[in-house]
Amino acid sequence: MEGNIYLTDLEKTVVNKIHSHILEGEKVSIDVIAKESFVSKGTIVKLAKKLGYSGYSEMYYILMASNRKQKTVDFSYMNQQMENEATRANIDLLVELLHEYRGAKIHFDSIGLCDAAKDYYLQTLLMFGFDAVSSYHFAAFHKDSPGLFCFMSFSGSRFEILDRVHAAKDNGFKVLALTATKDSPLGAAADYTIEVAGERSRDKIYKPNFFTANLIVLLEMALSEYSRKYMNEESE
Repeated sequence: MEGNIYLTDLEKTVVNKIHSHILEGEKVSIDVIAKESFVSKGTIVKLAKKLGYSGYSEMYYILMASNRKQKTVDFSYMNQQMENEATRANIDLLVELLHEYRGAKIHFDSIGLCDAAKDYYLQTLLMFGFDAVSSYHFAAFHKDSPGLFCFMSFSGSRFEILDRVHAAKDNGFKVLALTATKDSPLGAAADYTIEVAGERSRDKIYKPNFFTANLIVLLEMALSEYSRKYMNEESE
């Protein structure tokens, strides 16, 4: 159905072909639509009039204009956010830590919804050739091969976090805290702290919490800078 108008399967095929070209931002002739839909041009003109248009061209342009008016999510503002002084300092710190621990073990851990970001860091850094690992067992820390321990937590206040942080430090690991609260117990116990923007919310008055998303954006920005500064050096 198109509103209260019944469309045959063949007519639906034509409409779908038109929409597919519109989604690609293309303007195609009636000849192309007819050929791709295996119908005559006359069939397409009849369809346009059935839908209330004067002909194919009017139908195509109005459908294209309607598609352009649909709401889209605009993330262009994030480029400006990434240019502020504090965020630039965080990116630079992560870049330098990645460079310093390039040949060592980088251990990731997390609690809560940011587990998704932890998995993203692991997979992405492995693809970049880093020795990235994750384990909940304290035995994963070895004094004979210390590295960097990165813990992700929005609040940084859960008691089990500090147990893992202390186990890492006792085995010679440096600790990087990725948290929304720099003055949290996690932030205070870490050797390095990167404060990542996020906002706690409640079900009844829900506000979007971009903490996990911002963790991923941070890594992407850092790897872009890392690649620019060090990848040529490492390939020599």
